[in-house]
Amino acid sequence: MSVHFTQSCPTCGRRIRIRASLMGCEVGCQHCHAVFVAQADGVSDAKETVPNDESRDPLMDRVEQVLHRADESVAVG
Repeated sequence: MSVHFTQSCPTCGRRIRIRASLMGCEVGCQHCHAVFVAQADGVSDAKETVPNDESRDPLMDRVEQVLHRADESVAVG
């Protein structure tokens, strides 16, 4: 079974289901046929603070980001 994430097409705004293995690759929207780089929504903020290290897994970066947000919400709540 493949792992997927969803991303909004930057051209038409429709949500697209993308295999996680394609994160960071160019993909095409099946609705408007626009081509863009696949990345989970909100990942761009995390990538700016992480050194440019090709050995890092973008999916694991996303997991770390979600866990960090969960820790913050528990601390506030």
